Amino acid sequence: MSEVLADVGSGESVRLVAVPDGDTRARLLRLGFLDGAVECRHHIRKGPVIVRRNGTDLALGADLAAEIEIERPRAEASD
Repeated sequence: MSEVLADVGSGESVRLVAVPDGDTRARLLRLGFLDGAVECRHHIRKGPVIVRRNGTDLALGADLAAEIEIERPRAEASD
C-alpha cells in the first residue's frame, strides 16, 4: 500500500510522486512542488495539509492530500 500526503506529520519532508489529477499535477509542476522534497508545515486534522518548497507555502485540501502518493527519503546507510 502506498503512502499518501494525508499520512505525513508536521515537520516531515517527502517527495510528491503521483498526483491523480492532470490539472493539479500541472499546477504543482509549474510551482516547483514536484521537483524535489517538500516540507509538511502543518497538517490540520481532517483538514488541509500545508506544504513548503523554496519558501512557498501551499495548502492542499484533505481530499486531494489523500490521493497524492508520496515517497519518504531513505535513511543513508552508515559504515
